[in-house]
Formats: sequence, C-alpha cells, structure tokens
Amino acid sequence: MVKIPEEEIEKKLLKQIINLIQIGWRGRIITIGYDETVKQIKKGRKGFLILAEDIAERTKRNILKEGNLEYFQLFTKSQLGNFIGKKEVGIIFVPTTKFGLKLKGLIAQYFELKRR
Repeated sequence: MVKIPEEEIEKKLLKQIINLIQIGWRGRIITIGYDETVKQIKKGRKGFLILAEDIAERTKRNILKEGNLEYFQLFTKSQLGNFIGKKEVGIIFVPTTKFGLKLKGLIAQYFELKRR
C-alpha cells in the first residue's frame, strides 16, 4: 500500500474546495457578500459561512450576530474573489443542500488534516 504525503492530500482537498466554490457561484447556489448573506439569513435559510481569514473582526462579529451559523475561516478576501472572478469577497453563504453538505465535508476534512 502506498502512503500519500499529507501535503499532497491537503493540496487535493483545497483544489476540490475551490472547484466547489466556483461551481456553487456559477450555479447560483452560494451567496457572496455581507448584505446578500443577511438577506438569506432573514429568509430563514439554513447553511454555513466561509469567511475570509483577513475579514474585519467587526464584520465577522456582526454577521455572526445575524444568525447562529457555523463558519470556517479559509483563504484571503482576494483569493476568494479570484476564485469567482470578483475583486475581493469576505463572506460566502453556503446553503444546507447536498452541495453544501459536500463542501462542508471537504472543508472539515481539510481542517482535520491541518490539526494533526
């Protein structure tokens, strides 16, 4: 049995996460930005957030006050924006759908690997 280095697995997981973010954006499954995310929360939509690592602490605090949502801090604002063809993106709302659960699972796997 061949052992794959953890760095290799990490890279593949990140690539899959990026691909799913891109698919979610093109398929209009995910929502980006503070105001649009607040609209989704107020409509009662369930989901989780991907927050940029360099998002302002105040913005993070305010969005988390809007709804008790699980969140992951991953990538920078410019990286998230680059993935979907925007300048900068600080907040992504991912609804709880099959797509969302798949993305959440990959992100959880990634963080589990990072913790080791």
